[in-house]
Amino acid sequence: GFAFLYLPVVFLVLFSFNDHFVPSLPFRGFTLKWYRELSYDFVLHDALANSLVIAAVTTVVSTVLGTLAAFPLVRCTFRFKRATRLLVLLPMVIPHFLMGVALLLLFAFAKVPLSRLTVILGHVVFTLPFAVLVVSTRLYGFDRSLELAAGDLGASPLRTFWHVTLPLIMPGVAGAALLVFTLSMDEFLITFFVSGQQGTLTMYIWSLLKDGIAPRVNALASVLLAAAFALLLAGAWLRERGAG
Repeated sequence: GFAFLYLPVVFLVLFSFNDHFVPSLPFRGFTLKWYRELSYDFVLHDALANSLVIAAVTTVVSTVLGTLAAFPLVRCTFRFKRATRLLVLLPMVIPHFLMGVALLLLFAFAKVPLSRLTVILGHVVFTLPFAVLVVSTRLYGFDRSLELAAGDLGASPLRTFWHVTLPLIMPGVAGAALLVFTLSMDEFLITFFVSGQQGTLTMYIWSLLKDGIAPRVNALASVLLAAAFALLLAGAWLRERGAG
């Protein structure tokens, strides 16, 4: 089972070093020229920079809003709380192409030109539920007696949140930020509908695949795979730190 899952990834990395334009066996020889081509591709650089800006802004907005939304959903009791929670998490299960079409119609109705801003708004709508879910999970295991103790010692609610609550839930907040960043960098369908003329990394990869699998795609995918593993290790480290 695991071999079937990871074997395509192994071949992807292997073909990124294959000294032949067609990615196939037998292996023709070792080369780094496909990686060097990436360093000369200025269209790729612009797309990557655009994706990083979009992902960074999306991460900040979704993580802050998700953290603020998680507190009332976990700690407060109000009417229609279950329905509210379902509405907040609903974008997680809506097909991405439907969300992309809906956002495109909304922007057209509001006469908002498609730009980097519309991509960020689309990514926030998509990633916000994941941030809420991750931070909420952290809050469910939070010992509120620590906040009560801080209040008994004279700390204001804001001071208690800043010096007691936030540091203790920070591993969950950081984990949510890493997840949002990864999802934003990876998103294609919503970006396709609301990007306009703004090129992103996923749009760039799609443009390369229209004419077949170019060796540069394997090299780029290998670089992205390494970055994903780095984020995974960072997230695991944060979870262990939070558990400790």
